[in-house]
Amino acid sequence: MGINEINSYINEQNSFPDFLLRNLSIPSNEDKSFFSKLTEFVMDVAMIIAPLLTYLFQINKFYKTKSSKGFSKFICLLLFLGNILRIFFWFGTRFKKTLLYQSIGIVIFQIILIHLCIKYQDIPIISKINNNNQQSTNSDKPLIHYLINWRKTLNIKYIWKWTKEIEYYKFMFLIVFCLSLLGIFLGKIKLYYHLLGVFAAFFESLTCVPQVYSNCITKNTRNISFQMIFFWFLGDSFRLYYNIRFKAPIQMILGIATQVCLDITVCVQICIYNKRSMGNANIVNVISKNKINDINNLMKKIDELNVIKNNKKTGLEGKGSDESDGEKNSPQLDNTSPFPDITN
Repeated sequence: MGINEINSYINEQNSFPDFLLRNLSIPSNEDKSFFSKLTEFVMDVAMIIAPLLTYLFQINKFYKTKSSKGFSKFICLLLFLGNILRIFFWFGTRFKKTLLYQSIGIVIFQIILIHLCIKYQDIPIISKINNNNQQSTNSDKPLIHYLINWRKTLNIKYIWKWTKEIEYYKFMFLIVFCLSLLGIFLGKIKLYYHLLGVFAAFFESLTCVPQVYSNCITKNTRNISFQMIFFWFLGDSFRLYYNIRFKAPIQMILGIATQVCLDITVCVQICIYNKRSMGNANIVNVISKNKINDINNLMKKIDELNVIKNNKKTGLEGKGSDESDGEKNSPQLDNTSPFPDITN
């Protein structure tokens, strides 16, 4: 754009910020080059597939270990609520469809994860015995009984802590049903969709909060992979850039920005709390370089000398006693060592 076009644009009573927005905005599909279209397509595919890869790794781990111990089902709850709200939020704002497809994929994977969590859950022996005793009575009840009975599903004490898979599906169906009714009666109110976006971003941003809280309580991050958290940070940063570039709703941008801050917080916690364990690791490394086996042999010789000294002392004090009593009262050689034997 030349000087004459700029002057003519300003003379039409348009402000300079409007001029910048007009020239810095993303071009339409007709104005895009082949390279820009290819770049946008790759970014769209990455936005849909990248979050789902982490769930594939978790599913593979379930099948290998045959156990769901250590995996919090509340992560599935927060991700389900955040993404199901984002799906209904799309009907009022019509943001980029890539983010809609991403949310649909995440919801499907949460259902799969819940199925595997219940399948490979660690049930105590007592509950297994009780289930075996009640198997005859429960087997007679049809599936419609569990679908109609909502007492356990709506009980606050058992929400998202059920042992039967059907209860989780009933809860998910109830959320979708309530959102559908609200959409029918409040669908024409813009404030309703703005609140949906706020709550969607709120629940999604909470996914890392339990980990941050646990780190603050235990002061221990040895079981947390720094590389994993770092790649989370890179992924959330890419999502933040993607949402800003393609003008996603402000609620989604703020929610992802909160996730980025929480990722940074966990990385800082790992760096701080790992210093304590690093000191012990350095001591072990120094001792290993100085041949721990020699130290163990020296400690054994010291123990032998102490035993001989104690035997002489007990021999002088125990005159007239039987040899068997002397053997009982004599101290035994302690073969234990403060350091483990290390073979060269």
